[in-house]
Amino acid sequence: MAVEDVDFDIAAANDDIRRLHRAWQERRTGRPYPAGADIDLASFHFARDYLSLIEICQKPWRFRYRVVAAGVTRHLGYEMTGHDVEDVPEPETRAYVKLLYTRAVWKRAPLYEKGRITLDGRRWDHETLVLPLSSDGETIDMLLIYRKATVRQQGESAVTEAAR
Repeated sequence: MAVEDVDFDIAAANDDIRRLHRAWQERRTGRPYPAGADIDLASFHFARDYLSLIEICQKPWRFRYRVVAAGVTRHLGYEMTGHDVEDVPEPETRAYVKLLYTRAVWKRAPLYEKGRITLDGRRWDHETLVLPLSSDGETIDMLLIYRKATVRQQGESAVTEAAR
């Protein structure tokens, strides 16, 4: 799949996601992906509370939270900056984010989700954009994540009703 072939309706996404996706495309400057060095989170003031940077460690393959959005930290009730995905305490949430990040790496293109998901007894209405980054233009070594979520109710098992 070519990087230009985004398989979501960008017009249906919220304004922040459309602006972030446009900025990601501009920072590519002829490359398949922008590099992490091209991303200055402070320049995305419009989405600052919802942006995270995930570093992809290749050997062994794992995801490390370089920066976690303040909104996500407030929502979860704990800080994950500097930790690996394997350190996420809730098993369903850990499995979900690991699968989401893995899909983005294997897809090698932006990944968008919007909908409702229940994880570890918390029902989230969410909108998420995952954007791949590459320091060498080929290997996906970071992910820029926009995630805006609201907890609606508790007590249900893990079910995804997200549009993909």
